[in-house]
Amino acid sequence: MKKTLFTNWHAMRWIRLAIGLFFIQQAFQYQLFLLGFVAAFFLFQSIFNTGCHLNGCQVPSYKTDKNE
Repeated sequence: MKKTLFTNWHAMRWIRLAIGLFFIQQAFQYQLFLLGFVAAFFLFQSIFNTGCHLNGCQVPSYKTDKNE
């Protein structure tokens, strides 16, 4: 868990963090709680390094042999 949080900070992860922080600021300023959920989504993606990236959203393809 600690390794996930503190390693592999690439540009897209920083962009997600910036978007999340901006949206959370806007949610508090304009009292838009739905925007707070969007901000939480982006912050979750940036902190835990999840999201669509390099086959991240693909279903893994397992080859099965039809003869078995």
